Amino acid sequence: MTDEEKLQRIYAAASELFIQPGYHETQMQMIAQRAQVAVGTLYRLFSGKEALLDYVFLTTLPTTTGMSPTTYPIQPMDPRDLVRRTESAYADWNRQLAKQQTADFDRLLTALFTAFKRYGRYFLILEHNPTVNPALTALYREQRQAIYQRVGDFIQRQQSEIANPQCNGIVIVDLVFWWCAHKRYDSFETEMARNDDEQMLTVVREMLRRSYQ
Repeated sequence: MTDEEKLQRIYAAASELFIQPGYHETQMQMIAQRAQVAVGTLYRLFSGKEALLDYVFLTTLPTTTGMSPTTYPIQPMDPRDLVRRTESAYADWNRQLAKQQTADFDRLLTALFTAFKRYGRYFLILEHNPTVNPALTALYREQRQAIYQRVGDFIQRQQSEIANPQCNGIVIVDLVFWWCAHKRYDSFETEMARNDDEQMLTVVREMLRRSYQ
């Protein structure tokens, strides 16, 4: 395997183990075993678990460029830089959601499913390990509330007579997040969920369309 292929395997393995059993409970040897790489290879690529966590967080962000490292092992990054990049990614996400507010419900759903499929593991890591990076946890909580508000506002504009539009926004966002993330990475049914992922998401989308259109 190339180093890039190894990094992809390590990213996937670490992301899932940082959810269950959790960041503090996960050992580098466990990550190497899940990724099917040698422990020595893991330490050649990463200086330690902290650097690997930062890499997972940073690689998730869609606005990140130049993620292919030129020197190994990869070191922990400046926490302030990670926060700045995260804020930029969330701002871009919010701009995309704002564009969907003048569109139809199906386009809004598409934007939500796309975003939560990207951020699902990232958010679950923060939910299961809220103290590993308090600044990123705080940003995530703010972003989640912002999404609730935007979707609730959309529902209110589309159906002015509906009761508690903000509560409906929470229901929609949490349901999408459940099927895009919790069901796949944080449930005893994870293997089944992955086997028919797209089919289940199609069913959920259709259910939401019938409920809100």
